[in-house]
Amino acid sequence: MKRALLILPTAALMLASCAQGGSSEESEYFSSKRAIESSSSAETAAIGSAPEQEQKAWEGFDEFFGVLEADSMIAKNYEHNKAVWQESGIQGQLIESGQDTPPQNELHLGKYRFGYNGCEVIAGYNMLTLLGENVDMAKLIAEFERNILVAQDGSFGSEPREMYLLLDKHGYSYDTLKTTAECDKALDEGKSLIFSYYTGTAYFSEIHTICIIGGEEKYVLNRYNSVDGRRQIDGISDITENDKNVIIAYALDVQER
Repeated sequence: MKRALLILPTAALMLASCAQGGSSEESEYFSSKRAIESSSSAETAAIGSAPEQEQKAWEGFDEFFGVLEADSMIAKNYEHNKAVWQESGIQGQLIESGQDTPPQNELHLGKYRFGYNGCEVIAGYNMLTLLGENVDMAKLIAEFERNILVAQDGSFGSEPREMYLLLDKHGYSYDTLKTTAECDKALDEGKSLIFSYYTGTAYFSEIHTICIIGGEEKYVLNRYNSVDGRRQIDGISDITENDKNVIIAYALDVQER
C-alpha cells in the first residue's frame, strides 16, 4: 500500500542527508521521506511495527519486464544499470562501501543516482548475497522500481517496511524487530539484519537502511554515503540507542561466504 504524501515543509528545511553532511538535494529527499514515514505513523501502532498484512506480492523481474514499454523509466534504467554493473566487476560481491562511492553511485533508481536514494536496494542486495544468492543488481533495481518505490520517480526512495515482500518472494524466514534490544539479541545470535532507522531525532532526521552482519564480530555495510568499506560495531547502540529511531529491522540466519 502506498502512503499518502504528506510533506511537512518547515521541518523539511532542518535536515541533512543520509551521509550526515550532504547536499541540499539529498536534504530535500530525506526531508520528504521522513515526512512520509511520520504521516504513516497513524496507520501503525508505532514506527517499526510489523508491516500490515495485505494482498500484495513482490513481482519478479521476469514477471513484468517483458510487458514494459521500451521507453519506460524501468526499462531505460535497466539498460543503463546493466551496463554499469557488468563493467563494475563486482558481481557476487558484497557492497561494503557507501552508496555514493563507485561503482554503485553510477547506478540509477528512478530518476536519481544511488548516492541519493539507493540504500534500501543495497541493503536488500547485500542480504541476498549473504544468503548465497548471485544477485543481478540491474534486475533487482528494476524490481524495487516496480514494487516499493514510495513515488514513481524515486524521489522518496523505497519503503523499507515493505522489504518483507522481497524476502517472502525468495522464500526466506525472518523475524521482524521493533527495538534495539531485539536487534542486539539477534546479532549476538549470529543473525544478520536489514536495519532501517532515523539517524537523529525520530521523525525529524534523515532515514538510512543498512545491512548488518551479526556474530561475535559485527559489521555494517554502507554505513554512510562516503564510507570506504565495512565498519565494525559492538552493537546497535553504536548506531542508535533510541527505540523510536528504529523504523524496522528484519533478522535472518545467514553464513557469510
